[in-house]
Amino acid sequence: MSLLNDDLKAINFQFLMLARECARHNPMEAMWKFNLNDTEIENISSLSIDEIKSLSDCGRAIFRTPVTQSPTGITSSIAAALLPISMTTQA
Repeated sequence: MSLLNDDLKAINFQFLMLARECARHNPMEAMWKFNLNDTEIENISSLSIDEIKSLSDCGRAIFRTPVTQSPTGITSSIAAALLPISMTTQA
């Protein structure tokens, strides 16, 4: 179980660091990319590294995936497959 907790801690830390930096530079983008509201964006942008480390070690996932509404007549898996993929990340 220790490896699972270590992995979760690392994912939480990375999520909070990414969200914090995005919230500091472009709050509207952070709201959309990280599925956060304006209060959460304000709170995350003011976190210190020590606070992020502490929150990361809570033993639970602190991130949440965005909820998307599927268009009528198709399944959510098909709708997810239709989401745009950034071309800049491909080699």
